[in-house]
Amino acid sequence: MPNQDNRQDIVSTIYEFCRALDQRDWVALRRCLAANLFVDYSSFRGTLPTRMTADEFVALRQTALEGLITQHLSVNHLVTFTDRDAYCRFDFVIHRWPRDAADSRFFHTFGYYDMVLRLAEDAPYRWGIESIIQQALHSEDSPELHGALR
Repeated sequence: MPNQDNRQDIVSTIYEFCRALDQRDWVALRRCLAANLFVDYSSFRGTLPTRMTADEFVALRQTALEGLITQHLSVNHLVTFTDRDAYCRFDFVIHRWPRDAADSRFFHTFGYYDMVLRLAEDAPYRWGIESIIQQALHSEDSPELHGALR
């Protein structure tokens, strides 16, 4: 049965996911993910929910974040468990700035994620992300900075 250590491992997986995005550590990002995952970014990108491989997910993030400095913050992690899975809902703030310091634009997004994770011995904290649903509630300033919206 899951215990407090499992809860911390779930939150640590989320932190590693965010850190890997910000530091462009694509190998670490891939290690956080199940081989195939469900993704739903429809509230932000307007794309349909879909299944994709972890490698496809990483490649899309590489393109979308090119030329940006980012800071992914996650707070208020609510973790629940079933026999097989863990569910984590958490609030997020994603700050985005151009790498070019002379460019004063920014694009920040606020909302929450619902993620499903499953035990995966090769994942950094023994839990791999199987499903990512992002609910973007508000964005500010210049959406053209984000590669998925260019």
